[in-house]
Amino acid sequence: MNKSFLIALFLIGCISCGEKKTEEVIKESTADLVDLKKLPKKENPSFEAVEVLKDWTEYNALNAAVNAIYNIDTKEDLIVALEDLVEKQKLLEASTYPEVFDRADIKSRQKVFKTKVLQVKFDLEYDKNPRKTVIEMVKAYNAFNNQFSVVIKSTLKPEILFDE
Repeated sequence: MNKSFLIALFLIGCISCGEKKTEEVIKESTADLVDLKKLPKKENPSFEAVEVLKDWTEYNALNAAVNAIYNIDTKEDLIVALEDLVEKQKLLEASTYPEVFDRADIKSRQKVFKTKVLQVKFDLEYDKNPRKTVIEMVKAYNAFNNQFSVVIKSTLKPEILFDE
């Protein structure tokens, strides 16, 4: 009995001290992107602003590229959409703004949007969860669109302020 007890104890000790196989938990890139389906609603400019914006092809191309963010399923889709956004952003910066919107407040909000797009791209390059920065990017785009409405509704002329 003593020998069988010692042999059993020895076998249990060998088995328990043996090398354990650890399963690597692979983080799915799509798990982070599932959260991107719950993005803030994209706001559109007012009707009066849309009337001015409808002839600005570069803005309309950027608007279509932002709409693509809402249909992303994989990390690769997000990377492609961001590359498209960067290209459309560059074209918009180089384009001729409509006279009403050729203002510093519009251009500054456009730069903030561009910064947020680049932050999302940075997060993807360094395997960070892009959810927070994508939400910030959408909010920056909403502020950009909202500024068009503010400019159209503004009745104060800047020339009056600097007349003195």
